[in-house]
Amino acid sequence: MTSPTEPPVTRPSSFDEWLQAFKEQASFFTGLKLDTGAPRWQLADVLPVLPFIGAGIGLAAGLVFTIMRGLGPGWLAAVLAVGSAVLITRALHEDGLADTADGLGPHGLAAERRLEIMRDSRNGTFGVLALALSVLVKVACLAPMTGATGLVVLIGAHALSRAAIAYPLLAQSPVHADGLGSQVGKPTDNDVWLTIGLGAALAFLLLLGKGFFVALLAPLLALAAAWFATRWIAERIGGYTGDTLGAVQQVAEIVFLVVAALFIGR
Repeated sequence: MTSPTEPPVTRPSSFDEWLQAFKEQASFFTGLKLDTGAPRWQLADVLPVLPFIGAGIGLAAGLVFTIMRGLGPGWLAAVLAVGSAVLITRALHEDGLADTADGLGPHGLAAERRLEIMRDSRNGTFGVLALALSVLVKVACLAPMTGATGLVVLIGAHALSRAAIAYPLLAQSPVHADGLGSQVGKPTDNDVWLTIGLGAALAFLLLLGKGFFVALLAPLLALAAAWFATRWIAERIGGYTGDTLGAVQQVAEIVFLVVAALFIGR
Protein backbone atom coordinates (compact mmCIF):
# COMPACT_ATOMS: atom_id res chain seq x y z
CA MET A 1 0.00 0.00 0.00
CA THR A 2 1.58 3.24 -1.09
CA SER A 3 1.16 6.29 -3.24
CA PRO A 4 2.19 6.82 -6.87
CA THR A 5 5.86 6.09 -7.30
CA GLU A 6 7.27 9.06 -9.18
CA PRO A 7 9.59 11.33 -7.14
CA PRO A 8 8.12 14.63 -6.06
CA VAL A 9 8.76 17.78 -8.05
CA THR A 10 7.77 20.38 -5.48
CA ARG A 11 5.43 20.58 -2.54
CA PRO A 12 1.93 21.84 -3.42
CA SER A 13 1.76 25.58 -2.85
CA SER A 14 -1.62 26.61 -4.22
CA PHE A 15 -5.22 25.45 -4.04
CA ASP A 16 -5.04 24.06 -7.57
CA GLU A 17 -1.91 22.09 -6.73
CA TRP A 18 -3.46 20.70 -3.55
CA LEU A 19 -6.52 19.73 -5.57
CA GLN A 20 -4.23 17.96 -8.01
CA ALA A 21 -2.51 16.19 -5.13
CA PHE A 22 -5.90 15.13 -3.76
CA LYS A 23 -6.84 13.67 -7.14
CA GLU A 24 -3.54 11.80 -7.40
CA GLN A 25 -3.92 10.17 -4.01
CA ALA A 26 -7.63 9.53 -4.50
CA SER A 27 -6.77 7.71 -7.72
CA PHE A 28 -4.40 5.49 -5.77
CA PHE A 29 -6.43 4.92 -2.61
CA THR A 30 -9.67 4.23 -4.49
CA GLY A 31 -10.74 2.65 -7.73
CA LEU A 32 -11.54 6.05 -9.22
CA LYS A 33 -9.67 6.74 -12.42
CA LEU A 34 -9.18 10.49 -12.31
CA ASP A 35 -7.38 12.35 -15.06
CA THR A 36 -4.25 13.36 -13.15
CA GLY A 37 -1.48 12.80 -15.63
CA ALA A 38 1.95 11.79 -14.34
CA PRO A 39 2.19 11.81 -10.51
CA ARG A 40 3.89 14.92 -9.17
CA TRP A 41 4.09 14.30 -5.41
CA GLN A 42 4.90 11.52 -3.03
CA LEU A 43 2.38 10.75 -0.32
CA ALA A 44 4.69 12.14 2.39
CA ASP A 45 4.50 15.59 0.79
CA VAL A 46 0.70 15.70 0.63
CA LEU A 47 -0.32 13.85 3.79
CA PRO A 48 -3.08 16.34 4.78
CA VAL A 49 -5.25 15.09 1.90
CA LEU A 50 -5.61 11.67 3.56
CA PRO A 51 -8.43 12.53 6.03
CA PHE A 52 -10.45 14.07 3.21
CA ILE A 53 -9.99 11.04 0.98
CA GLY A 54 -11.09 8.90 3.91
CA ALA A 55 -14.09 11.14 4.53
CA GLY A 56 -15.13 10.72 0.90
CA ILE A 57 -14.92 6.94 1.16
CA GLY A 58 -16.86 7.03 4.42
CA LEU A 59 -19.49 9.30 2.88
CA ALA A 60 -20.07 6.88 0.00
CA ALA A 61 -20.30 3.88 2.34
CA GLY A 62 -22.46 5.88 4.75
CA LEU A 63 -24.94 6.82 2.03
CA VAL A 64 -25.27 3.16 1.09
CA PHE A 65 -25.91 2.35 4.74
CA THR A 66 -28.45 5.14 5.19
CA ILE A 67 -30.43 4.23 2.08
CA MET A 68 -30.48 0.51 2.82
CA ARG A 69 -31.23 1.08 6.50
CA GLY A 70 -34.40 2.88 5.45
CA LEU A 71 -35.39 -0.03 3.25
CA GLY A 72 -34.42 -3.09 5.24
CA PRO A 73 -32.76 -4.60 8.30
CA GLY A 74 -29.66 -3.13 9.85
CA TRP A 75 -27.47 -6.16 9.24
CA LEU A 76 -28.14 -6.01 5.49
CA ALA A 77 -27.37 -2.28 5.41
CA ALA A 78 -24.17 -2.91 7.36
CA VAL A 79 -23.00 -5.69 5.04
CA LEU A 80 -23.62 -3.56 1.95
CA ALA A 81 -21.94 -0.50 3.49
CA VAL A 82 -18.82 -2.46 4.47
CA GLY A 83 -18.82 -4.14 1.07
CA SER A 84 -19.12 -0.83 -0.75
CA ALA A 85 -16.08 0.57 1.07
CA VAL A 86 -14.12 -2.54 0.09
CA LEU A 87 -15.14 -2.12 -3.53
CA ILE A 88 -14.34 1.61 -3.58
CA THR A 89 -10.85 1.01 -2.22
CA ARG A 90 -10.28 -2.25 -4.14
CA ALA A 91 -9.67 -3.96 -0.77
CA LEU A 92 -6.35 -2.09 -0.61
CA HIS A 93 -6.10 -1.95 3.18
CA GLU A 94 -7.80 -5.31 3.73
CA ASP A 95 -5.10 -6.90 1.59
CA GLY A 96 -2.47 -5.28 3.81
CA LEU A 97 -4.23 -6.54 6.93
CA ALA A 98 -4.31 -10.11 5.62
CA ASP A 99 -0.65 -10.11 4.56
CA THR A 100 0.41 -8.56 7.86
CA ALA A 101 -1.58 -11.11 9.87
CA ASP A 102 0.01 -13.97 7.92
CA GLY A 103 3.51 -12.64 8.53
CA LEU A 104 3.15 -11.59 12.14
CA GLY A 105 0.72 -14.23 13.36
CA PRO A 106 3.05 -17.22 13.78
CA HIS A 107 5.32 -17.39 16.83
CA GLY A 108 9.07 -17.71 16.82
CA LEU A 109 9.86 -16.55 13.29
CA ALA A 110 12.79 -14.35 12.33
CA ALA A 111 11.99 -10.97 10.81
CA GLU A 112 13.30 -12.10 7.42
CA ARG A 113 10.92 -15.06 7.36
CA ARG A 114 7.97 -12.86 8.38
CA LEU A 115 8.71 -10.46 5.54
CA GLU A 116 9.01 -13.34 3.10
CA ILE A 117 5.56 -14.58 4.13
CA MET A 118 4.08 -11.10 3.81
CA ARG A 119 5.34 -10.82 0.24
CA ASP A 120 3.60 -14.07 -0.72
CA SER A 121 0.37 -13.13 -2.50
CA ARG A 122 -1.41 -16.21 -1.18
CA ASN A 123 -3.46 -15.82 2.00
CA GLY A 124 -2.83 -18.16 4.90
CA THR A 125 -4.82 -19.07 7.98
CA PHE A 126 -4.01 -15.91 9.92
CA GLY A 127 -4.83 -13.68 6.97
CA VAL A 128 -8.17 -15.33 6.27
CA LEU A 129 -9.14 -15.17 9.94
CA ALA A 130 -8.11 -11.51 10.19
CA LEU A 131 -10.25 -10.59 7.18
CA ALA A 132 -13.25 -12.59 8.39
CA LEU A 133 -13.11 -11.16 11.90
CA SER A 134 -12.61 -7.59 10.70
CA VAL A 135 -15.67 -7.75 8.44
CA LEU A 136 -17.79 -9.41 11.13
CA VAL A 137 -16.82 -6.80 13.72
CA LYS A 138 -17.58 -3.91 11.36
CA VAL A 139 -20.97 -5.32 10.42
CA ALA A 140 -21.83 -6.05 14.05
CA CYS A 141 -20.93 -2.49 15.05
CA LEU A 142 -23.01 -0.85 12.31
CA ALA A 143 -26.07 -3.12 12.27
CA PRO A 144 -27.87 -1.64 15.34
CA MET A 145 -27.37 1.98 14.25
CA THR A 146 -29.89 4.22 12.54
CA GLY A 147 -29.13 5.49 9.07
CA ALA A 148 -28.12 8.95 10.27
CA THR A 149 -25.87 7.59 13.02
CA GLY A 150 -24.20 5.11 10.69
CA LEU A 151 -23.52 7.87 8.19
CA VAL A 152 -21.58 10.11 10.58
CA VAL A 153 -19.81 7.16 12.20
CA LEU A 154 -18.59 5.83 8.86
CA ILE A 155 -17.34 9.21 7.69
CA GLY A 156 -15.50 9.71 10.97
CA ALA A 157 -14.05 6.20 11.04
CA HIS A 158 -12.67 6.39 7.51
CA ALA A 159 -11.33 9.93 7.89
CA LEU A 160 -9.58 9.22 11.18
CA SER A 161 -8.17 5.85 10.15
CA ARG A 162 -6.68 7.27 6.94
CA ALA A 163 -5.06 10.04 8.98
CA ALA A 164 -3.56 7.39 11.29
CA ILE A 165 -1.45 6.10 8.39
CA ALA A 166 0.73 9.19 8.84
CA TYR A 167 2.13 8.08 12.21
CA PRO A 168 4.14 5.02 11.06
CA LEU A 169 5.72 7.14 8.33
CA LEU A 170 7.13 9.45 10.99
CA ALA A 171 7.92 6.98 13.77
CA GLN A 172 9.48 4.18 11.71
CA SER A 173 11.43 3.55 8.53
CA PRO A 174 10.53 1.32 5.58
CA VAL A 175 11.86 -2.21 5.87
CA HIS A 176 12.51 -2.68 2.16
CA ALA A 177 14.61 -0.15 0.28
CA ASP A 178 12.90 -1.28 -2.92
CA GLY A 179 9.45 -1.97 -1.48
CA LEU A 180 6.23 -0.08 -2.01
CA GLY A 181 6.35 1.32 1.52
CA SER A 182 9.64 3.08 0.77
CA GLN A 183 8.11 5.04 -2.10
CA VAL A 184 5.88 7.24 0.05
CA GLY A 185 8.81 9.41 1.18
CA LYS A 186 9.59 10.81 4.62
CA PRO A 187 7.11 13.38 5.96
CA THR A 188 7.84 16.32 8.22
CA ASP A 189 6.70 16.29 11.84
CA ASN A 190 4.36 19.20 11.17
CA ASP A 191 2.61 17.46 8.29
CA VAL A 192 2.12 14.26 10.28
CA TRP A 193 0.57 16.02 13.27
CA LEU A 194 -1.49 18.27 11.01
CA THR A 195 -2.86 15.21 9.22
CA ILE A 196 -3.67 13.42 12.46
CA GLY A 197 -5.18 16.61 13.87
CA LEU A 198 -7.39 17.08 10.83
CA GLY A 199 -8.63 13.51 11.01
CA ALA A 200 -9.27 13.69 14.75
CA ALA A 201 -11.01 17.06 14.51
CA LEU A 202 -13.27 15.90 11.70
CA ALA A 203 -14.20 12.72 13.57
CA PHE A 204 -14.80 14.69 16.80
CA LEU A 205 -17.09 17.19 15.10
CA LEU A 206 -19.06 14.46 13.35
CA LEU A 207 -19.67 12.54 16.57
CA LEU A 208 -20.22 15.57 18.77
CA GLY A 209 -23.97 15.41 18.18
CA LYS A 210 -23.90 11.89 19.67
CA GLY A 211 -22.22 13.04 22.87
CA PHE A 212 -19.01 14.74 23.93
CA PHE A 213 -17.64 11.62 25.60
CA VAL A 214 -17.83 9.34 22.57
CA ALA A 215 -16.73 12.16 20.24
CA LEU A 216 -13.52 12.44 22.28
CA LEU A 217 -13.01 8.77 23.13
CA ALA A 218 -13.45 7.18 19.70
CA PRO A 219 -10.69 9.19 17.95
CA LEU A 220 -8.35 8.93 20.94
CA LEU A 221 -8.66 5.16 21.27
CA ALA A 222 -8.41 4.66 17.52
CA LEU A 223 -5.18 6.68 17.42
CA ALA A 224 -3.87 4.84 20.48
CA ALA A 225 -4.55 1.55 18.71
CA ALA A 226 -2.69 2.80 15.63
CA TRP A 227 0.25 3.82 17.83
CA PHE A 228 0.33 0.42 19.55
CA ALA A 229 0.00 -1.47 16.25
CA THR A 230 2.84 0.56 14.74
CA ARG A 231 5.15 -0.20 17.67
CA TRP A 232 4.15 -3.87 17.83
CA ILE A 233 4.76 -4.34 14.10
CA ALA A 234 8.11 -2.54 14.19
CA GLU A 235 9.33 -4.74 17.03
CA ARG A 236 8.78 -7.80 14.83
CA ILE A 237 9.98 -6.66 11.41
CA GLY A 238 12.07 -3.56 12.16
CA GLY A 239 9.88 -0.91 10.56
CA TYR A 240 6.91 -0.71 8.20
CA THR A 241 5.89 -1.97 4.79
CA GLY A 242 3.05 -1.02 2.50
CA ASP A 243 1.07 -3.95 3.91
CA THR A 244 1.54 -2.88 7.52
CA LEU A 245 0.37 0.65 6.73
CA GLY A 246 -2.87 -0.91 5.52
CA ALA A 247 -3.06 -3.01 8.67
CA VAL A 248 -2.66 0.08 10.87
CA GLN A 249 -5.52 1.77 9.00
CA GLN A 250 -7.75 -1.25 9.52
CA VAL A 251 -6.94 -1.45 13.23
CA ALA A 252 -7.79 2.24 13.71
CA GLU A 253 -11.04 1.93 11.75
CA ILE A 254 -12.19 -1.14 13.69
CA VAL A 255 -11.42 0.38 17.09
CA PHE A 256 -13.26 3.58 16.12
CA LEU A 257 -16.34 1.58 15.10
CA VAL A 258 -16.25 -0.55 18.24
CA VAL A 259 -16.11 2.48 20.53
CA ALA A 260 -18.91 4.16 18.59
CA ALA A 261 -21.06 1.04 18.79
CA LEU A 262 -20.51 0.74 22.55
CA PHE A 263 -21.23 4.35 23.47
CA ILE A 264 -23.73 5.56 20.88
CA GLY A 265 -27.36 4.57 21.09
CA ARG A 266 -29.39 3.77 18.05
